[in-house]
Amino acid sequence: MGELLAKPDVPLVDHLRDVLLLGKDIALRMGLGERLRAQALLACGFHDIGKATDSFQQHMQAARAFEEAKARSAPETELWQLRRVANQKKAKAYPHALASLPFILAAERYLGQQNGWDLYCLSATGAVLTHHSPLGPTLYQGYGVPDFHPRLSEVLNAVLEVLKNLGIGPLPTGQQFLVDLGSLLKESPADILRQAVSFAAGKRSSLLGLLRELPVQEFAQVKAVLHLADWLASAGRSQASIFFLSGGSGRVSAHVSSLALREFQRQAAASRDEVLRLRAPTGTGKTEALLLWAGDTERLLYLLPTQATVNAMWRRLQKIFGKERVGLAHGHASYMVHKEQDQDSLDARLFGSVFARPVTVATLDQFILAHLHGRHWEVRRTLARQATVILDEVHAYEPYTLGLLLAALEREPPARLALASATLPLSLLKLFPDGTLVEAENDLWCRTRHRLHLRDKSLKDSVNEVIDAARDGRRILVVANTVQQAQEIYRIVKEAQGIGPVYLLHSRFVLRDRQDKESKVDSPTPGTVFVATQVVEVSLNISYDALFTELAPIDALVQRMGRVNRWGQEPPAPVHVFCQWSDGSEQVYGRKVLQRTFELLQTLGELPTDRDLADITSQLYDEIIASEDWQEELRSGRQTVTEIQNILGCYTIDLSDDDMRARFTARRGHISVEVMPANLISEAYGFRESNEAWRLPELLVPVPIYWLKCMPEAFTPITDLGCYQTNLPYNSETGLEPSADWLQRATIPIF
Repeated sequence: MGELLAKPDVPLVDHLRDVLLLGKDIALRMGLGERLRAQALLACGFHDIGKATDSFQQHMQAARAFEEAKARSAPETELWQLRRVANQKKAKAYPHALASLPFILAAERYLGQQNGWDLYCLSATGAVLTHHSPLGPTLYQGYGVPDFHPRLSEVLNAVLEVLKNLGIGPLPTGQQFLVDLGSLLKESPADILRQAVSFAAGKRSSLLGLLRELPVQEFAQVKAVLHLADWLASAGRSQASIFFLSGGSGRVSAHVSSLALREFQRQAAASRDEVLRLRAPTGTGKTEALLLWAGDTERLLYLLPTQATVNAMWRRLQKIFGKERVGLAHGHASYMVHKEQDQDSLDARLFGSVFARPVTVATLDQFILAHLHGRHWEVRRTLARQATVILDEVHAYEPYTLGLLLAALEREPPARLALASATLPLSLLKLFPDGTLVEAENDLWCRTRHRLHLRDKSLKDSVNEVIDAARDGRRILVVANTVQQAQEIYRIVKEAQGIGPVYLLHSRFVLRDRQDKESKVDSPTPGTVFVATQVVEVSLNISYDALFTELAPIDALVQRMGRVNRWGQEPPAPVHVFCQWSDGSEQVYGRKVLQRTFELLQTLGELPTDRDLADITSQLYDEIIASEDWQEELRSGRQTVTEIQNILGCYTIDLSDDDMRARFTARRGHISVEVMPANLISEAYGFRESNEAWRLPELLVPVPIYWLKCMPEAFTPITDLGCYQTNLPYNSETGLEPSADWLQRATIPIF
């Protein structure tokens, strides 16, 4: 057997050297102190030394044979046989992270003794052990002694030489290292993990338990350096600069160079404060102000409420900073990257998901789940702490989500933080860290974009008015509070004669149909009628001529109103608010909130200014936030973060645990799960057979998770597709549509 391999085409020594050099640059750019930098480089140097086993090298040789056969276009039967052999060898290979344990443990303890570190300062050990498998109590149970390769010492000597050249030491020579390890190499590393040790004033624990008790931020930083360097080397990249933004302010300045900056934008650009609070009406340049404030940050994390808003901002920021610099992080990010950039590389998918791109646009859920110890939490939280974080549309979150967010920010504040919204009540701002308040100038708040009509009737009873307005050539937006109501209104309008196209959009469409509809409604022709639910509030950059909407909380109404006469360039657009609400509306928002909203709306004139709308929004928020129910939800969110982090320490959350899985969510209330309509199943298998499995998210539709519990006969797990099938009727025109009988039999109201 020739040289030892890390990958079929990469020698092990070369890979370890590459990871070490990249790790050095990353640790320096991240500003790690001398000790943490040394631990990070130890982790980089020893993380794959466990690949120097007979079983792993047999796997690599089999994998190399398969790759060589594929390169020479070998017959399919030969490729199948070689792939089968490679997979068999892979299954038998000793876990290399576990085989690396004796080496990193000995190296870290030796270096610690030489430099006066705490005896149990073992973040590098924890990082190496878990760089492929999350740290947890059942990690690597039942493994025996590794079958180390005779040429192990060559790799060890090479690693020690590179570490020495990087100034990490003193460390023993390779031969002395092996002598010092002695009996450790004859023991099962899995047993070493579970051996009792004494620490923390006589407290006893296993080594695995000790790793759980490591300082969380130190462990996360060391593991983040290792992961980033390893992933970068595996992607064939040689520069750590890919993770850091340079010249960001110049790019933003070029973007706004053709604009006449408003005063609030200039104030934001001049601010150097660590916390910025920005309040500006829709369509006045809030995003540009935030980017100007961010300036020359090396890392920018832009957080938004929904996947649709994130996708839109991702496209927008790519035009400013370039595609290579802007990452995407949400539940379907891999699909979006593959679809829009035709990329399926490791760095395209992974770097975005862990906030590693210099600019990352993500849903708030991704940020929060990192603080609930989801997969790769160490990298996400380390990079978020070093980032300029923008929380846009911060008004859009329920109190439980806000509690999670506030606890995360308090426990690990980012380098800089901006809060922004068109409706940013002071009572909400008081929950966040103090900072400068930058507000749009008065003339922007004095715009009268809407003519308000409060109607003492229901929206459904006023459909003929919608049709008449469309026949007059106006572009009409209709917003209902429930999916069922929107579907019913759509059917009626669809049958009308003499109007333009009619569209329906709500949350019960599969991703493909929803994206298709979103693309069609952004440039409406005269006479268009767009019927929607709350999905329009923070997702679509559209501007219609008139709004017909059910009564909803004021902040939701303001967002809906922002979708007509969006930029205020036309005379005030008619906004019809129908104040006889349905039972469904009451179950979504609550009677008290709807009643108080109605009362506040009555205090407005026919031509409310943006300031008037912001003021009554603040009034409603003041009352809601002061309520005991709201405060209890806020406390519950805060408590969840504290409890999970205290329970887990440095462990990653175990989602096979029912209690932990129930807590692993950034939202409360109507939690959704994605299912696949039965009439799309054959298409899903077609995607798999044509090597387009990445397209499976196109065929999934979200439904409330309690549907699966109260009506289990309507849902069947499909193991090989990794989702549930539903036999509820679905079509691309109206979406998922349970029958009235099905809805009546549900034990929980379904909207």
